[in-house]
Amino acid sequence: MQRLLHIKGALPYLIAIFLNAFVDLGHKIVIQNTIFKSYDGETQVVLTALVNGLILLPFILLFSPAGHVADSYPKVRVLRASAWAAVAVSLGITAAYYQGWFWLAFAMTLLLAIQSAFYSPAKYGLVKGCSANRAWQKPTG
Repeated sequence: MQRLLHIKGALPYLIAIFLNAFVDLGHKIVIQNTIFKSYDGETQVVLTALVNGLILLPFILLFSPAGHVADSYPKVRVLRASAWAAVAVSLGITAAYYQGWFWLAFAMTLLLAIQSAFYSPAKYGLVKGCSANRAWQKPTG
């Protein structure tokens, strides 16, 4: 870990990854807890499956376009654009929760998953680029 933190940009990268995971998982937990508290029986099972589908389907359906974007544009630029998209969607979800519009927040889960589907290949591609440039080795100087 000591070497990792010596790499230029590693700390902001790790913070961005943490924040993105925090938002994604936080929203999923809130939406599923809302389903568990508000519904029971078959409706609860169907809505839970729907939430999981809304989260997983963008990764499955967009893996090729997301990989193409990550390979065609600078990864840092893709990460920044995706992060700003996450901020916008998260603000929308927060406003929906604040207004009591559960179904809008529920639907915006799909937007957050689409953002994450584009964020992930660029995120992992950036690590691969650092590894290929031997950035993980002991820093010089």
